[in-house]
Amino acid sequence: MSSVMFGIDLSLEGYEVEGWDRYFGFVRSVNEGVWDSVWLGDHLGGLPPLIPSRNYSVWPIFSLIAEFKRKAILGTAVTDPHRYHPAVLAQISMTIDNISGGRFVLGLGAGEAFNLEAYGFDYRRPVSKMAEFVGVLRVLWESRGRPVSYEGEFFRLRDAVLDPPPTRRIPVWLAANGPRTRRFAGMIADGWIPMAFSPESYGRALREVEAGIREAGREREKFTFAYWNWVFMHEDEEALQKYLFLKKLSLPVQFPRDFMSSKFWREEKREIYRRMGFEPEKLSLLSFSRVEQLDLEALSQLVEDVPDSFVRDATLMGTEEEVTRKLERLIDAGAQHIILMIDNEVAKRCESPEPYTYEHVYDILTRKVVPYLKERYR
Repeated sequence: MSSVMFGIDLSLEGYEVEGWDRYFGFVRSVNEGVWDSVWLGDHLGGLPPLIPSRNYSVWPIFSLIAEFKRKAILGTAVTDPHRYHPAVLAQISMTIDNISGGRFVLGLGAGEAFNLEAYGFDYRRPVSKMAEFVGVLRVLWESRGRPVSYEGEFFRLRDAVLDPPPTRRIPVWLAANGPRTRRFAGMIADGWIPMAFSPESYGRALREVEAGIREAGREREKFTFAYWNWVFMHEDEEALQKYLFLKKLSLPVQFPRDFMSSKFWREEKREIYRRMGFEPEKLSLLSFSRVEQLDLEALSQLVEDVPDSFVRDATLMGTEEEVTRKLERLIDAGAQHIILMIDNEVAKRCESPEPYTYEHVYDILTRKVVPYLKERYR
């Protein structure tokens, strides 16, 4: 068996096709002889145009996939502890686990404001809430149909019953992208599924998860170090430059800690953040729910001295050869399960030339890139 596994995220937001039939036809076509896992992001909203607000409910889709894919792991990338009571998500997860024969992984994160604010969900103290949420899930999953009670800060159970039980211990992977959540991931979760800026930043963050594993006296060998990110592949330099522009603007927002630790950080840039209403140390996807809350002129000022090469070298964009080399660096940094979401539908918005459609990039990854890497790291 290969020592590295690959998953594909088939969230509707990435596959910009109209109509269920074509979307589900593509999902059915995924080669589980190459792809070890299939993932769906559990979203209500989005940040158009960067993250489209096009989302099916993932739970019935998992049940369908489980019926015609008999080997692939199924997982959320990710859901959150705010839109569901843990008893509800415990039942949903148990059901998919039973339907799939024990192939479900629950990916859980602290949440994104675009999924929450517009719908009136309370997402205060997200990290503490997420840690307690995992505890309640485990109480219910391990109850074997017996009544259980729980008294916590956020959740309470009184003689609650979950039956039937899962077929096995359902793995919980945390999308931990900050120091505190990375430590929690190592202490309480079964895996880590972050979005890192670069292979090097992934390696540094991995060591923080390892510290949490050691602190809790757990076995590293029983923990999965995963990685999730968008991939954009193209041969046309104009198309790559247009995509690079978007990725550079996203650097101070999506990866503020990496930005602050880079050689391009200057303390006076803090005032630019403050003009947008943010403190960089506290900035996350829970800090804003609309693109309009981000000042594009201010973002441009933050990255005006950042060379294109710095962003291009770090992110999963480029030619087939570039993307392959970056995936090699991620594996060398410790990634054991790499989950990719194809971002080439943005090529349409950039008016990029064919043939690098979503389907074409999927074909290159499936026929060439993933088999090559599996063979190399066997």
